[in-house]
Order: sequence, then C-alpha cells, then structure tokens
Amino acid sequence: MRQHTSTCPSDPAMAGKAATPRPRRKRARHPRLAVGDRVRFAEGTLAGTGVVDAVTSDYSIIWVWTDEGQGRRMFVQGYGSIVSALQEEAAEQEDSVAVC
Repeated sequence: MRQHTSTCPSDPAMAGKAATPRPRRKRARHPRLAVGDRVRFAEGTLAGTGVVDAVTSDYSIIWVWTDEGQGRRMFVQGYGSIVSALQEEAAEQEDSVAVC
C-alpha cells in the first residue's frame, strides 16, 4: 500500500516562505596530543604534569598517567580542564626569554 506524502508546510502561516537553515554548531578544536606526550594539566584545584596514556578520536577526552603518584586521570577538554603539551610551553618560554 502506497502512502501519500505532502510537500505542503504543516503551518499555513509559513506557506510561501523559504525555510531558513539552522546555524551550524561550532566545533571546538582541541590540542592534538599523542600517546606518550608529556603534558601539563589543570582542573579545579588539581594541577600537575604527566604522560598521555590514551585519547579519543576527536581529542576531547584525554587520559593521563600523572606524576607525583596521583594515578591515571581522565580530562574532558573544554569542561573546566586544561591539558597542554610541555614542549609547546617550553618553546614559548624560550621565545619570550630570547627577546632582548
């Protein structure tokens, strides 16, 4: 049995008006860290350094083996936690010190 499909808008007030497209959701670009990278992290009152153990394909969730015996921790990028590579920070500090 064939069903009838209508191309008419469900709201008569919208007849003749073009549907406006919805704005696209902006994607967050998280730092692309690889397994084994040395990182610095901060979340709430917790801060320290460690080594990346695993990352998701979109780099939004990062697992870090922390130094100082804090164990393995999961960080969700953009929700109150910051994880950055130590090499990038060291390079930025060298650049700022090298300028006389």
